Amino acid sequence: MSSFAFDGTKVVLREERWRHIVLRHPELKNEAELILDVVGHPDEVYVDPTGAFHALKRVSSVSDFLVVIYSVNDEGYIRTAYYTSNIRKTRRYKAFRKLIPS
Repeated sequence: MSSFAFDGTKVVLREERWRHIVLRHPELKNEAELILDVVGHPDEVYVDPTGAFHALKRVSSVSDFLVVIYSVNDEGYIRTAYYTSNIRKTRRYKAFRKLIPS
């Protein structure tokens, strides 16, 4: 499965990564389309010190935000995805560079 990121980069969700996400975060097992949507239409995007992008979208069904982490080499690829609270988001992302404001 693939989508285009907010900046036009093609991002792929590989089968191996999908298995990782579902194994570690079973609450996301039916959310592949939502994960791809977060990459293309995030509310906030941060860049970590390694250069990976953290796309966040506000969701209210399970938690405050869905986080999708992806890296870009020649092609973008999703590394993982998980739900997080607003408190944890604030704590984790205060030192990261913000690309898209909320």
